Amino acid sequence: MVVARRGAKAGTVRGGIAARGPGNDSSGVVAKSAVIGAGAMGHGIGEVLARAYPEVWLYDPDAATLERAVALIRESVERLERHGLIDAQAAREAPTRVHTTTDLDLAVAGAGFVIEAAPEDLPTKQELFADLDRLAPADAVLATNSSSFTLAEVTKQVREPRLTLVVGSHFFLPAQIVPLVEVSRGAATGDEAFEATYALWERCGKAPIRVRHDVSGYVANRLQRALMREALAQLAEGSASAEDIDRAVRFGFGLRFLVRGPLAQRDVAGLGLASRIQTNPDDRERLDAGRRYLLDLAAAGHLGLAAGRGLLDWHGADPEEIRRTGDEALARAAALLFASE
Repeated sequence: MVVARRGAKAGTVRGGIAARGPGNDSSGVVAKSAVIGAGAMGHGIGEVLARAYPEVWLYDPDAATLERAVALIRESVERLERHGLIDAQAAREAPTRVHTTTDLDLAVAGAGFVIEAAPEDLPTKQELFADLDRLAPADAVLATNSSSFTLAEVTKQVREPRLTLVVGSHFFLPAQIVPLVEVSRGAATGDEAFEATYALWERCGKAPIRVRHDVSGYVANRLQRALMREALAQLAEGSASAEDIDRAVRFGFGLRFLVRGPLAQRDVAGLGLASRIQTNPDDRERLDAGRRYLLDLAAAGHLGLAAGRGLLDWHGADPEEIRRTGDEALARAAALLFASE
C-alpha cells in the first residue's frame, strides 16, 4: 500500500469521482483513468494514478515517448520503494496497471477521469479538449495539468454541460515525487467534480490544495515567479554569483519551508518587524533589469542545462544523470517531509 502520506489509501478509490462515471464497477471503484501526453509530466501522473486505479491508460501520439515512459515508471517505483515512499506491493503492481496507446479514442473510452498533460501550447490544448469532450464518456471528469493558461482558455471549445466536469490538476516535476497538486476550478465547475478531484489526489498519496479562482499560474508558480524575479535582479546587479544565490535559498530559508510555509513562518517570527520593513521604490527597475538579463542569455543561445550554459555553467554535465541524482535527492527530502507530519 502507498505509505507516502498519512491517511492515503491505495489500490482502490471510493467515493467522489469513484461514485459515478462509466468507468466504475459495481462496487463503486473507478476502473479506468487516462493521461493524455506521456512526456516529462505525463508518465509521472500516470504512475501516481496507478497507485489508486486498477487501469490507467497513457496516451501519446509518439510510440517512442510511450516506450520511454514505461521505462521511467519502472525506474521510479524502484526509487520510491527504496526511500520508503511506497511499499513492495505498490512498486510491483503500479507498472502493471499502466497501459499505453497511440489511439486517443481507445485511451479515453470508458474512463471516469481523464487528465491532459500535453505541451504548454494553447491551441494544442484547446483542440485536444475539443476531442476529449467528443470522445470521453459524458460523465467523465476532464482535468488539465496546465497552470500557464486559465481553465476558461484551455476549455474554450468544450460544450455545456461538460464544463461542470472540468477541473485543473497542476503537478510539479517530478510529478511522482513532489507531493503538491493544485486543484482549481473554473466559473462553471461543479462542487462535486472539484471536491471529488481533490479527494482523488489525496487517495493517491498526494498533498492537494484548493485554488478557488481561475487564474493562470495558480498559487505555487506565482510564488516561484516572485522569488525568481528577485533572484535574477540580484544576479544582474552582481550582488552574488548564481551558485551563491542558489545556496542562499537551499541552505537558508528554503530548509525552513519544509516545516512551515512563508505565512506561518512570518507569524512565528512575529509581524512587528515585517510591518516596519519598507519597500524599495527602485524595485521595479531592478526587477526589469533581471528580466533583461534572462532574455539576453536566451537570445545568445544560453538556454540552460541542455545547452551547456544558462544562468549557471553546465558544460560537461550529463542531463540524464542530473535528473537521476535530483530525483534521488527529492525522494529523500519527501520521505523526511512526510515523516514529520
